[in-house]
Amino acid sequence: MSEQGGNGMKPGNGGEGAKSQGAQGEAGQQSSATGEPGGMAEGRHERPESRVPGRGLRAGWGRYLVAPRVVGSLVGGVPPIEAAALFALLEEDPDVEPLAQLRPSRSQGLGAIAEPHLACPPVAVVAMPDERARALAANPQVVVEIDQPLCYTPTAPVGGGFGTTVPVVDPALAVTLEEPEHITLRIKGSDGEAIPGAHVWSIGTGATAHGVTGPDGRVHLTLIADTPDTVQAVHVRPVGGYWPLRTGRPRFRGDGAEAVIEVQALSDTFEGFPSQVLSGWGVQAMRLHQIPPTYRGHGIRIALLDSGVNTGHPDLKDTVRNGHDFTGSGTGTWGTDATGRGTQCAGIIAAADNRTGITGIAAEAELHALKLFPGGHVSDLLQAIDHCVTHDIDIAQLGLAYEAPSQLVAWKLLDAHAAGITVIAPAGDTAGPVTHLAALPGVLAVGAIAHTGTYPANSPLAAVQPPWGGPYPAPFTPTGPGVDLVAPGAAVITTGLGDGYTPADGTAIAASYVTGLAALLLAHHDYLRTQAVPRTPARADRLHTLLRAACRPLPGADPARTGAGIADAPTALGLPTTWQQDYRGDQLYAVVGPRW
Repeated sequence: MSEQGGNGMKPGNGGEGAKSQGAQGEAGQQSSATGEPGGMAEGRHERPESRVPGRGLRAGWGRYLVAPRVVGSLVGGVPPIEAAALFALLEEDPDVEPLAQLRPSRSQGLGAIAEPHLACPPVAVVAMPDERARALAANPQVVVEIDQPLCYTPTAPVGGGFGTTVPVVDPALAVTLEEPEHITLRIKGSDGEAIPGAHVWSIGTGATAHGVTGPDGRVHLTLIADTPDTVQAVHVRPVGGYWPLRTGRPRFRGDGAEAVIEVQALSDTFEGFPSQVLSGWGVQAMRLHQIPPTYRGHGIRIALLDSGVNTGHPDLKDTVRNGHDFTGSGTGTWGTDATGRGTQCAGIIAAADNRTGITGIAAEAELHALKLFPGGHVSDLLQAIDHCVTHDIDIAQLGLAYEAPSQLVAWKLLDAHAAGITVIAPAGDTAGPVTHLAALPGVLAVGAIAHTGTYPANSPLAAVQPPWGGPYPAPFTPTGPGVDLVAPGAAVITTGLGDGYTPADGTAIAASYVTGLAALLLAHHDYLRTQAVPRTPARADRLHTLLRAACRPLPGADPARTGAGIADAPTALGLPTTWQQDYRGDQLYAVVGPRW
């Protein structure tokens, strides 16, 4: 075969090249593993001088992932190319700036018992002109992907009633004011306290404005396409301790256009909270309160691939002791959380049983915080999945997403499955298709349900609840197909930033319920905890089967949105209990008892 036209690369030599590729990947990792705080062995080779250029690229350049195509994906008799040969050609190419090499280790942890032939080959992270990337991708021996930034999925449109939405104006069509108008909102709690740090959105007929309240609870918003009279609604999301709120048109006072908005304190809703432990509606819905108190998930290792965890929270400081920051922002920062989402998920899974606040489903599990947001890319996700393999993780909850499909992530997750790791992911807060990552084979995709009566009447959820009482698919959960099962994911009280608690919504919240239940199965289910070889692909497959088989359908809901339904904890664990009528529409909250 002649040289590939336009891409400057020669093919490898068939089977011999494939054999050498495997040896090179193993040997290369062993020589590159470097000890870091916490005992982590990195498989990432970096040029120090190229680290910064890779994050901020010149015009017309992109950040790409380049890897040899594995034998099973080659077509038309095309021979494979060795990773070493491919990377050498990239080094020599004047139009390519190599940034890093990701060489997975199979010399430690679960890698030693995984499949001998990796599904995902070594990967080069490079910067190069977009035209050069397109030319290189034309080579049938090579996989070229954009090193996409990781993100949370887009949320559902703003609700205007069940089955309706408030349209969002296209910025290109917005009619802006020559002189923007200004409004001031003062946010206070039902306890009379000013609410600092709350996120506030005003939604008008022309645009949306956003701000954060100061120490006095005030926020000043600039209206570029609206007047105070055309503001249709205001959304308020406090950091913690209070319910989020959605108002109608605010009532402004005086020429200064100031309005006072009151949000409800959690302590008004749940008597004695947080001094007394709260058993939320999600616990009741999955009958987690009916399992023995000795079921704590002891000995199970869970990795939370998200935004880090607030390890200063009293419920998490003793349960989240391991982690790593993959965003390049420095070591040791996995114990901080810029978004709060990782902390919310961690509380549901493993909050300590300290007789205050909340208690995690698997309070004695070992939780690892792998920080990937903000600032992470798909290359960082690949590295974090390898970290799960080399650190003997049992369950990996992947809380982030990316915009376009990735063959390399699909291959990497096959390697995780070969090592016996159970992968759980939120289906996405898209109100549409399931995210690309959650849709991959071997990933348990979790959607979210809500329940009427579990949130105040002025909650954002109240604007999109159905006209009947009881459980229903949350408005932001995907429409499917591809959802495997659902769990509580709206108006869930969990750990937040600082040392308090916050209501949380999202399919990541629902996934955390399933992750916690999965940890209980691995620690306490007779079949799963007595296998001769604890971590195998068969164990991961069996866990998926048990979770889905233990689900009951959501009455009246579209199976495309809810999959097998909501998992029942006693059934999944094989406990000899009978169904109880504590989940019948509005009667559910007679058990939990919020006071509206």
